[in-house]
Amino acid sequence: MENYLTQLLSDIRAAQRPEVTTFQHESQSLEEHFAEVEAWIAGELEDEHVFGWHCGLESVQFPPAEQLTGEQMHDLVHALDRLLFSYNITTDLPEGLPIAKAYQLLVGVLDRHVAIVTSGFVGIEFCDYEPESCPFGEGLCQCLESERDFNEWKRLQDGLT
Repeated sequence: MENYLTQLLSDIRAAQRPEVTTFQHESQSLEEHFAEVEAWIAGELEDEHVFGWHCGLESVQFPPAEQLTGEQMHDLVHALDRLLFSYNITTDLPEGLPIAKAYQLLVGVLDRHVAIVTSGFVGIEFCDYEPESCPFGEGLCQCLESERDFNEWKRLQDGLT
């Protein structure tokens, strides 16, 4: 397994978009930048391909979390995070999320349709803001915190009227 993981980590590094193109916005005209932003807002940037198509990796290449040690998953999560960042993609994972869950979520990005941009960043959220189906679990659910904040704000607003 160790040889396979070494090769997989190498494949992930090779799949990174070259640094030169990661921040093309420096050479992009203002008009091109705004055209890309408008296309993103209109939902026109998500193409028919999943992210794995863009980087040349498939989720089936990644072993199930149960077959990996915590350290192995940590290395893969770090490599996947760097890969996503090279494509101007960020993820929103809560602090304290078990490494196995982070690993599963990041591998799953390979099967998702994601806008590939040349300026700015696209953020991937894993929670649909429905606490019952939150992939992070009740203890780390960010939508529960948002819901509590909203309810507190609403209570304060109602108290002012």
